[in-house]
Amino acid sequence: HVTLANFGITIGTLIFVLTGFFYMATGAFIALKRPKIKAARLLGYAFFLVGFFLSVIVDNRATSINAFQFVRGFFTVNGMCFGFALWLHSRIYFPKELPSATGKKWLLRILYGTAVFAALLAALFRNTGFVIAVIVVILLLIVGFFIVLRRYATADYKKLSRILRLSGYVMPLAFTLLSALSFINSPTLQQNIVGIVGLLLFVIPVSHLYVIGRYRLLDLNLRVRRNVQYSILTAVWAIVVYYILVSIFFKLPSLNFPSTNIVFTGASIEIGNVENSGLQVVSLEKVLLMIFAIVVTYGFVYVRRAGQKFIDWKYFRTRYDYRRASSELAEVLATKLDLVELAQGIAEKLAQLMQLKRTGVLFFRSEQTCCCEEAYGFDGSEWREFCIVKEHELQNAIRGFSAEFRVDYLPPVIRENFLQQGFQYIVPVRSKEKLIGAFLVGEKLSETTFSEEDLSFLATASRQASVSIENAFLYEELAEKERMKQELEIARRIQLESLPQSVPRIKGLDIAGNSLPALEVGGDFFDYLNGSPHKVTVIVGDVSGKGTSAALYMSKVQGIFRSLHAFKLSPHELMVRANGLLCRDLEKSSFITVLGAEFNTLTKRLVIARAGHLPLFFYSAKEKRVEKITPRGLGLGLNDKGVFSYELKEKKIRCTRGDVFLFVTDGITEAMNVKNEEFGEERLTGLLKQSHTASANEIRDSVMKEVKQFAAGAYQHDDQTVVVVKAV
Repeated sequence: HVTLANFGITIGTLIFVLTGFFYMATGAFIALKRPKIKAARLLGYAFFLVGFFLSVIVDNRATSINAFQFVRGFFTVNGMCFGFALWLHSRIYFPKELPSATGKKWLLRILYGTAVFAALLAALFRNTGFVIAVIVVILLLIVGFFIVLRRYATADYKKLSRILRLSGYVMPLAFTLLSALSFINSPTLQQNIVGIVGLLLFVIPVSHLYVIGRYRLLDLNLRVRRNVQYSILTAVWAIVVYYILVSIFFKLPSLNFPSTNIVFTGASIEIGNVENSGLQVVSLEKVLLMIFAIVVTYGFVYVRRAGQKFIDWKYFRTRYDYRRASSELAEVLATKLDLVELAQGIAEKLAQLMQLKRTGVLFFRSEQTCCCEEAYGFDGSEWREFCIVKEHELQNAIRGFSAEFRVDYLPPVIRENFLQQGFQYIVPVRSKEKLIGAFLVGEKLSETTFSEEDLSFLATASRQASVSIENAFLYEELAEKERMKQELEIARRIQLESLPQSVPRIKGLDIAGNSLPALEVGGDFFDYLNGSPHKVTVIVGDVSGKGTSAALYMSKVQGIFRSLHAFKLSPHELMVRANGLLCRDLEKSSFITVLGAEFNTLTKRLVIARAGHLPLFFYSAKEKRVEKITPRGLGLGLNDKGVFSYELKEKKIRCTRGDVFLFVTDGITEAMNVKNEEFGEERLTGLLKQSHTASANEIRDSVMKEVKQFAAGAYQHDDQTVVVVKAV
């Protein structure tokens, strides 16, 4: 008796049909989402037509030709031929338009002409012609078109279409297998090939969606969040494993096991063809079947767990040991004393332990200054500048929370910046109810939400870090005090005594100068070398570096210049001889820049020599403009082989009443404000032009005052020296 099933479909056919539906869904999505973009329209129509062909071609059971069968066959054939033609046509515009190929009308004529020819073959010769049409379309349209298209492809196009090119090779292989079905007599093998072809063809729309999502093509954002990817991949993995397991279970009864019986007695186990109704007889075949089923089950359970473990690791779902994490964090806190190193260590360790995309650490000194801003997982330069500018608002906002809180509760300006940087939670760090820092944590790599355990660990980490942060502050204060004490004892006296204590009285010249070291002592110096009533040589210099070593070199250089000036040398000779003496004793990593000018009130002339220093800013009373005088020259101590003397050039200027000459060091022009902006030479020239009518003292004071106001609140990173000489 034969009973027909109500409905039946093979797995291979189901896979093939679902692949066709996926093609149609992908095409409809792309075409409807971006109908005004030509690449989207071509690609969408192509996928829809090819998808229709795939979804109906494997289930053609018609025994006679009627109107419905004719219409379906017509659309099936034309869907295949013109679907592939549209797909190839879209490659001129996707993933990037090729202007060199868009104007080739002959290329499109060949493309669609071949599609028409293939459709006619399929219509005229039915099954045999259909196979020929498939082969013609595959060979002529795909292979030939790609070969021609490579001539017009740019480097950028090739880079974007690399994955598409690899997936495109699947099409000829898939349809060659599909065409070979007519030569295979085994129904089981045919269905297996159909399933394999369906899986191969599934790669093509997936690759297109991947390229669109990765490179943000067609103005579409197709990125799937990791938590969604994880859920889908977990479900697919479970379905695949259980499907294979069930398939094996259905195959087990067909295996040939030994049919020997097993007899259990009270004292023994007998194996053989025993027939005794009084004993308990068990078939060996059933025993082996059960054992094999148990082994297979445990094996697949192990495989599923191993695969799931790999998926968890790939998507950062592995759980971390909070005790071990606290121990590792404590080790970092115990070994870092410097504030910056401590902040970097905390940010890096939190990101590693909790598997975060990015972290940030802020330290607050005396609840007033944001003294340290370190980030991990991104550049963070703009974020650091923002934290410095908004330090008071940021501290006031965080101070209002005693435990971890979301960034959404911050003031609007700060909230927008932090959300833009990818931060989600802020954990205040307190010591004796005083806010000393904060941890900023971004999204997890797994893109899942934070659990109570995560937030509890962050709270514990903040309590652990509070002691280390306080110790780092104390260490910094002690180191600073020790350094200040040593430098004050060694060099402050040298610094004060080496600078000019009085201004030479030269008829026709008004002179004023001042130097402000960045630290307790500095490397800037200036001097007035005066040997006659109508001459004076003004020297302004800058020793590389800061602190005690720079101050000692400064004192040495001044001594050399004062000694050499007794020989009544010109600025050029003065610097050449000084360079020869300094090159013997100066460290290779150190050098000195000097600007020297000899004023002669009798001849009304000025002779300038510059050894790598900033230019001389000269306000001409006659032309009413500021000029930068920059003769050639190398820094002292860089070369003593004759190159220094060759490069050093003098320049002579005629000075008249009202002319102003301004000597400065780079501590003036490179003074920074809280926004990391430089004072610059333009501001300096503008200031000189405005104040040229004032006395030398007033001009000097206005420059120092303007620089101080500009850099208000910022750290003075370099020594500042100003000397003004005005012709009166």
